[in-house]
Amino acid sequence: MKVPKPLDMDKWYIKQGSTVTGVKVIGEGEKIREVQRLIRDYPLPNGLQTKAQDWYKVRGTAVITDGMTEKIKEIHWYQCENIGKVEYKIKNWGDKNVTDV
Repeated sequence: MKVPKPLDMDKWYIKQGSTVTGVKVIGEGEKIREVQRLIRDYPLPNGLQTKAQDWYKVRGTAVITDGMTEKIKEIHWYQCENIGKVEYKIKNWGDKNVTDV
């Protein structure tokens, strides 16, 4: 990551300079439960709406930090080709610190 990306718990960020690994698409298009909300909430830069088939739900593993502690966590996000990555979420809150690896 070139800049820290905020996660759903506001105080946690994907560590700047880290790489998200194990990236895998886990849902696409109409198979994404919230695709209609994504279409509504994230219009294209020209103001037009995206289409359901433009959206993917993706997962990966990243080093996250709150500025003092670093942890390795599974994160999920939505992605659209013309918009980018949105709504990062931490999905695995186990207690695995970077120093434990």
